[in-house]
Amino acid sequence: MKEKDLYVDYKPQQLIYYVEMEDASYGPLLSGSYLSKHYLDDYYEKMEKLEKSLREQLNNGEISPVYYYMILQSFGEGDLASRVGVSKRKLKRHFQIRHFAKLRLSQLKKNMPKPLMFRLQPCSI
Repeated sequence: MKEKDLYVDYKPQQLIYYVEMEDASYGPLLSGSYLSKHYLDDYYEKMEKLEKSLREQLNNGEISPVYYYMILQSFGEGDLASRVGVSKRKLKRHFQIRHFAKLRLSQLKKNMPKPLMFRLQPCSI
């Protein structure tokens, strides 16, 4: 790829590429990331909307904090179940607010890391 074809003016994220220079030699070029320049703001905006929507559902009692955490951290059901050491079936039950209310504190500590527990706002169950 030629030097002029690759250069992107995006200061927040700079990368070093080895490209063909004007004089037909190869050398390093400091350039911004094309993906970051064009899509990073859109990604953050979508994640903010998702978090707001999930928090609203959580406060309305439609979803459980376990489900909220799983979606925000982009875990699959199997991933989260293996991380906390419970079966997938048991984890799925805790997605429903009526089953989540029956959890003991020891099980809850296992399902959610402390930083998230303190960030959540209390909701009526």
